[in-house]
Amino acid sequence: MTARRWVMTFIRMHKLVFVCGFLVTTVMTLVNLIYPFLGGRLINIAFYDQDLKAFLKLCLIYAGILLFNQFIVATLNNLISSQLMTGFVFDIRRALFRKILHQKGKDLSGMYSGDLISRMNRDAKDIMNLLFWSGLWGYSNLLHIVFAVGFMFYYHVLLGAFTVVLVPVVFMASRYFKQRALRVNRDLAAEQGRLSSYLFEIVANMREIKLLNAGRLVTHTYLRRTVSIHHKNVDNGRIEVSTERVNAFITLAAQLLLFIICARLIVKGQMQLGVFVAAASYFNMAVTYFSSINSKITDTWGQNVSLQRVAELLNEEEEDYREARLPTLITEGTIEFRNVSFGYTEERRVLDGFNLRVEGGSTVGIAGRSGAGKTTLGSLLCNLYPVDGGELLIDGRNVNEYNLHSLRSQVGVVHQETVLYDNTLRYNLSFTNNRDRDSLLLEALKRAALHELVQNLPDGLDTVLGTSGQELSGGQKQRLAIARILVKNPKILVFDEATSSLDSKNEALIRQMTGELAQDRTLIIIAHRLSTLRCCDRIAVLEGGRVTGYDTHDVLIRSNKTYIDLFSEQRAGGAAV
Repeated sequence: MTARRWVMTFIRMHKLVFVCGFLVTTVMTLVNLIYPFLGGRLINIAFYDQDLKAFLKLCLIYAGILLFNQFIVATLNNLISSQLMTGFVFDIRRALFRKILHQKGKDLSGMYSGDLISRMNRDAKDIMNLLFWSGLWGYSNLLHIVFAVGFMFYYHVLLGAFTVVLVPVVFMASRYFKQRALRVNRDLAAEQGRLSSYLFEIVANMREIKLLNAGRLVTHTYLRRTVSIHHKNVDNGRIEVSTERVNAFITLAAQLLLFIICARLIVKGQMQLGVFVAAASYFNMAVTYFSSINSKITDTWGQNVSLQRVAELLNEEEEDYREARLPTLITEGTIEFRNVSFGYTEERRVLDGFNLRVEGGSTVGIAGRSGAGKTTLGSLLCNLYPVDGGELLIDGRNVNEYNLHSLRSQVGVVHQETVLYDNTLRYNLSFTNNRDRDSLLLEALKRAALHELVQNLPDGLDTVLGTSGQELSGGQKQRLAIARILVKNPKILVFDEATSSLDSKNEALIRQMTGELAQDRTLIIIAHRLSTLRCCDRIAVLEGGRVTGYDTHDVLIRSNKTYIDLFSEQRAGGAAV
């Protein structure tokens, strides 16, 4: 959808509040427009009619309107404003968060995390400002201008004509700055998104930066990017100041001409003092509110950039969850890759003519050099990325036919890099069902050789692990990831270098678990260390995006050149093979 249609979608969610907002804004505007007229009438009654009774009566009317506007209309306006600004932004952020969660893997991997956060925070707020401050208040300003000009014509046609001439002059002055401001705001939003992403990476990896003694480098990079944003802010500020000064000069010159015209009319007896005061007020009102619109135009250009950025993200294709499709149960766990080809980009082909069949309930190892496509297999099994060619079947059914929620609940992947959240141990284990079954969590921790850790934690399962589990060792983090997947209890389990950070003792514990883990499930073990794969029923050797060997260790070590080379390299490097 276009950006405008996205805006209308969100507006329809709050259409009643928007209608009330326009009604209250209209009432407030009309009441404000009455004040100069009544003020002029009071001056004329006092100076020319000298009717004290009429003067006091009009004062009471003036006071009544003032109290009504301040205590009733203004209160309603504040309530409506709060409702719109909170509810509207909430709906935008909710839609963006859902889009990010459901976005296709290829699209999501090409975006900066900081840029996504910027779209959810800054850009969502800018859209609200665009609709409320630039929309409702723009509507109010326009009403002020139209009625103020109407009153000027009512008082004298020369005053009305003079006011009308001023409007296009100010408008043309503002157009000069439009394109430059739009370009600066677009570049500024992109730079701020990249800086947010960089700061997120620095904060998340502060320990590594200290160990690498890279403080000076990251500081230099941060300052360089900050200076770039500063320069763009300066350019943006220069444009805003130029716009304001031009408007101020035009306004002052016009006021001087207005006073000259009114003085001439008063001298000729064609205008009373109260009319002069009221006309001056309406003229200032027209110029002030038009200047407000003019200054808002610059803000609107930046807000339109935010709107385009949000609409761009919302228009990205989503994964096809197809909730209406019934979840399919994986019973055997048989996996078959039929002539599969896949690449993250057209230039970067990972798999090409890949064929592999893994029988349900078996344990299969995947060996190969870095970049051979081993890690990609787990992502394809979860349908995180669609294959470019060929077929990927689970239990004889194409993976695209599975309900994504059902598929990913039955396929588990433990990666080499473990993601932990700044929350409790219970939270980090319980991303699936059975959140409150402590016995299940404790059993999973025990099977992952973490039961001693839990016993030593001050609050047990409710102990907060800290940012990225900073108090845990690398091996403990990976074993925690294994425990998390055991809680999930998938039918197909992929270990992607899951024991690479474990010491010999803990790796031996995990290896002893392999037989138990393989019961009633299909187990795929991806590893660089061939010692980890010896327990597998069969081992697939990957090279050049294809399977060049698929047999037991004893057969491959005699017949497959790639496997023999890997074995020899690891033995020469002192690794256990």
